[in-house]
Amino acid sequence: MRASNTYMAVVSAAVFLTLPLGCGGGTDDGPPHQDDVESRRPGESLDAVESRWRRAFKDKPTGITSTVELSGSSIVLTTKGQAQVEAPGVLVPAPAFSSNQRSVFFANAQVGSQTGLLVLEGPQIQFTTGTLGSVDVNSATARTQPPSGGATPVVALTTQDNVSDASPTATFPEDWGGTDKSLFFADAAVIHASNLTLTGFTRGLLITSTGNTPITGSVTVSAADRLYWDSKSVIQVATSTVLSPAFALGGEVESGALDSPELAASSQAPSMIKGKQAQVTLSPGKVRSVGSFQLTQGVTQQGGMLQPADVELAYDATPVTVKKDQRVLIPVVFREKSLKGDAVLSALQVTGSGKDAVSVPLDSVESYLESLWAKAGQAGIGAPFLAIALAPLSPFIALGEALGCLFSTCPRAFPIWVETGKVERFHIIVQGKVAPGTYEATVTLVGHNYTAQSIPVSFTVTE
Repeated sequence: MRASNTYMAVVSAAVFLTLPLGCGGGTDDGPPHQDDVESRRPGESLDAVESRWRRAFKDKPTGITSTVELSGSSIVLTTKGQAQVEAPGVLVPAPAFSSNQRSVFFANAQVGSQTGLLVLEGPQIQFTTGTLGSVDVNSATARTQPPSGGATPVVALTTQDNVSDASPTATFPEDWGGTDKSLFFADAAVIHASNLTLTGFTRGLLITSTGNTPITGSVTVSAADRLYWDSKSVIQVATSTVLSPAFALGGEVESGALDSPELAASSQAPSMIKGKQAQVTLSPGKVRSVGSFQLTQGVTQQGGMLQPADVELAYDATPVTVKKDQRVLIPVVFREKSLKGDAVLSALQVTGSGKDAVSVPLDSVESYLESLWAKAGQAGIGAPFLAIALAPLSPFIALGEALGCLFSTCPRAFPIWVETGKVERFHIIVQGKVAPGTYEATVTLVGHNYTAQSIPVSFTVTE
């Protein structure tokens, strides 16, 4: 969606909150040393150990080299990648509003000797020749069942909005009422259309600087560089290869294998995998990697993690003092040092006499992994990988507090999924909301696939 001031303010706040704000976490671009990977040294500051750990892992490869081939009734790939989309295929616009109006817009569309904004309406618009070119893709779903209204199974692609500029504006005829709103609220996808022939639309319109031209029957687009439509719209093709710098893949897997010289052989196909640098080909009910990719984590059909992880913490156990109704933040530096598998949090526990005053903000997982959970749930997929709980994982800071943090020091969150090789810090929050006195507490990070880590917290609450 392109545009309200409120939306932009929230986005700006979210971006601002990612800044260190005096909480450490700076990078060190110096050359690595042989002993940078060591644990914290006696007397070493948290800033120094964080900088040294970052240097140790800088530019090192992560994950394990793997290949995969899976089959199942429904498999979902989520990513921020690209796919080369060729005819034949079908554009299925989703309705932007309850009026069920389904629109697709091609910007800078060359139709014959004219160039303008091409608008097509209809529930299914076929492209019979030509190409959409390289398209930014958010997800791909390969199911064995045909889509509603279809006769054969297809791969459904959703597009990724990577366009920062505003939607184009146009003046529509009176009988196209509401189309301008659909355009204003549309998501954009970069395309590289060439000699694209489109049919099956209920009506069409080419809007240029000199006037409007009705389009009927079919239209050939010599070139176009943007496609605008609702974010729930899909492109249906017989097969698709998606180039993914990072991705998550999962679903109702029935057979297949994940192979790696560094991974123990298993008779069970994984229900979910997460990785980097992949080229993945999907056809209805099947998915395979083209060559190898870097696997960073996987979940078995029983819900177990494929890759162990190694989490290490550095912190100061010095007692702190907090005034009643105020708070202090205790920084903790962490790293996943195996460089092979993401570490996944199972539970967060706080025990001891001061447990009611101690908390830890938790961060959400990457967008493409969250998207996998959401799309699998929408598709009714009940695979065990969904049992890797995301329930306690909502961010600790509500929007109101987040905006207030713009002018103060904000607690930094511990990620639910710690990326392999990641070096960062989070904060333990101690609040003066208990009676004055001296307290002890223990914060324990329980892992799905790593040894539990405990942090002692000593504090005194004063008036």
